[in-house]
Amino acid sequence: MPRVLSTKCLTESQKNLILQSGWSLVAYNAIQTKAFPNLSYLENAKFENGIVTSQTSVSILKEKQVELKNVFCVGQKTASKLKELNFSIAEVANYGEDLAKIISTTYTGLSFSFFCGRIRNDELPSLLKKNKIDFTEHHLYKTVSIPKKFTHCFDAVMFFSPSGIKSYYAHNSFKGERIICIGKTTAMAARQINNKIEIANKTSVESVIVQLVKQVF
Repeated sequence: MPRVLSTKCLTESQKNLILQSGWSLVAYNAIQTKAFPNLSYLENAKFENGIVTSQTSVSILKEKQVELKNVFCVGQKTASKLKELNFSIAEVANYGEDLAKIISTTYTGLSFSFFCGRIRNDELPSLLKKNKIDFTEHHLYKTVSIPKKFTHCFDAVMFFSPSGIKSYYAHNSFKGERIICIGKTTAMAARQINNKIEIANKTSVESVIVQLVKQVF
């Protein structure tokens, strides 16, 4: 029976998708996020146009009871979480680069508040700067590696962020396993380890699992 490692803990339904496909599964969190303590300025704050790129940011905005009139977000799961909290979604894109292109084309002249982690992909802010879009960046959380060394080999490893790749391979060597990534940004980081990469069709955990079952086994 082939063995897969998930660098993110999964829900029961996600686990079952893998197990029912004939894989054995090991799952752990390769990283964790921690909100910064100096965010009191955000409590009950109101912003006109917010850019949100992660579910972690959504959770912190909810905790601080931040109001956003219009939200521009990355990822369908992030958008769903925002909608559950009754935020008004102006635009959704699968990648930060795509969202930056939409903003730079359709929303020139507006100012934005960009809510993100301290470690984040540079594509979105770089493209906004290049196109002279006014924005203020708010770092809400930090990403911390959770070191774990595995003694056995895996046939495949599923990755969900560049930070997860960095965390895993800091303590484990590449042993020929197939690498499956949630998106192209994660895949770029994975190519520093090996060129043979599988990329999910959508930026969701379920899509990564579909890619595992479809392409690897």
